Amino acid sequence: MRTVVLALLAICCLTAYVVEGVGSEGVEKEICMSLTTRRLPVKNIKKYIFREGPMTAVVFITRRGFKICANPQADWVKKAVAHVDNRNSMSQTKPTGPQQSTSTPFV
Repeated sequence: MRTVVLALLAICCLTAYVVEGVGSEGVEKEICMSLTTRRLPVKNIKKYIFREGPMTAVVFITRRGFKICANPQADWVKKAVAHVDNRNSMSQTKPTGPQQSTSTPFV
């Protein structure tokens, strides 16, 4: 009797888990309800995304994982976006360490 109850409980939990995951890939759960006016230190911003919804916003994602919505028309937001873009482009072009030659010598 105990195994039957545990089996039914396991099936219910699995069903709830699977049903929750179906169709949730395309649905965005996070929208901006308000925009911050407080300037963020650029050194703390890891990346950003543009978000369309009830209000247009730039969502800054900090190094600690916080998501902060800001007005994309604000001067400090434009400068922060440009700085993050510049930092990311510099890190992609900068070598990460000593480079070894991959060419083979001619004999």
